[in-house]
Amino acid sequence: MKTELFVVSHKKLNNIYYPERSFIYVGPKQDEIKSINDYGDKSGISISERNFTYCECTAIYWLYKNFDCDYIGIEHYRRLFYSPLIKPVSKKYVEKKLKKYDFIVMINWLLPHKNKDQFIEAHDKEMYVAMEEAIKKLHPEYLPSFNKTMNQHHLSWCNMFITSKKHFNQYCDFLFDILFEIERNITIPTDPYKRRIMGFISERMLNIYLDYHSEYKVKQCLVLPTKRYEKR
Repeated sequence: MKTELFVVSHKKLNNIYYPERSFIYVGPKQDEIKSINDYGDKSGISISERNFTYCECTAIYWLYKNFDCDYIGIEHYRRLFYSPLIKPVSKKYVEKKLKKYDFIVMINWLLPHKNKDQFIEAHDKEMYVAMEEAIKKLHPEYLPSFNKTMNQHHLSWCNMFITSKKHFNQYCDFLFDILFEIERNITIPTDPYKRRIMGFISERMLNIYLDYHSEYKVKQCLVLPTKRYEKR
């Protein structure tokens, strides 16, 4: 059984804060900071140059196209999945849970507004329409799940999830099909926050995908800041 939990980062990390994790570095400075045992998203089949707009999805894409294992997890340098004992989940914990569940995701955050309204306010209606049109064109069977998800008041954020590599690849087939279609039909914003639009859209795609695949058993898991990034 090969299980890999990947922490995505553009900053140099210290293993002491990330037990049983592998690091995958993104961004233009990755070659300067990664060690010999670390991964980067620039080699092989890659969209590394899109990191400024795709965020951690450039790492997800690299793992999708270039890495093989049994179970795979995506976490962030600022936050990890935690067990009920308030410790970062171990590989043993993951393997046990994935005997019962298909996906482990971040526990839902409640929002005061519908996901649709929150998205439009933060990222403009043009982006919402592009997202909706891409689903209608490429995967119309997902449209009911899109509408349901975007009219709810909760969401699993951050593109953090753990699953089998088989499920990971199947999700990525859907995700990047949609993202590439959207990218062809929008103008990427120049604002440093809004230009991360593909990363923001992908957070919604995970929720839409899991709603559509109601046959999957999903475990919601606590996510907390790593010790390094806790508020002092």
